[in-house]
Amino acid sequence: MTSFHIFKSIFNSSFEFYGLSEWLLEIMPDNVDINRCKINRSHHGWIFRRHNARSKFICMNCMKSQIQLHKEKLKINTWTSVYTTILFRARLDKSFNGQNIGRIQMRIFEQGCHTCNIYSIGILDENEIKRTFYWLYIWILETFYNVKFIDNELEDICIQSKGYNRRQLPHDSSRCDGCRAGWCKYLYRCKNKNSLKRHTVMSI
Repeated sequence: MTSFHIFKSIFNSSFEFYGLSEWLLEIMPDNVDINRCKINRSHHGWIFRRHNARSKFICMNCMKSQIQLHKEKLKINTWTSVYTTILFRARLDKSFNGQNIGRIQMRIFEQGCHTCNIYSIGILDENEIKRTFYWLYIWILETFYNVKFIDNELEDICIQSKGYNRRQLPHDSSRCDGCRAGWCKYLYRCKNKNSLKRHTVMSI
């Protein structure tokens, strides 16, 4: 998995470049209820946003098992997913001296290995992390500073899809914590496809 230290380092440099150095990045506490059905848009001042990124998963459990068996050719169980769900929640507070201090907390949802069913967090490369924080920056401007953008969500989908046309295994929704919590974009794409099928009108 990509360490939080790397995320924080890229976040700090990116948000300083964007002129939002008053925002801080933290790990979302484990006691936060992240089930989407139970979360209002504003929850104790926190506003939630999910982002889907591309990452590579390596099952360390399968790797260790194969090494212990002393196989000559190790077949490490790896997969790539464009449905790696990152959940953010943000809040803008006033400090003692009247300055605005923004806090952003993040959590990356795990996916399960189809061989041993052990869950892990994917590895995001530097460009993917920068892309993630760019769209987080756009969302911060819209949500907390009333800056308006046009069709940025559609552009987000286009950018994430670009260059990811290599053949991949279908997304395993049953082994995706993002799907289980109701945040994964895969759920909404499936819902939209089913909705289109139900509303298709055939003319004779």
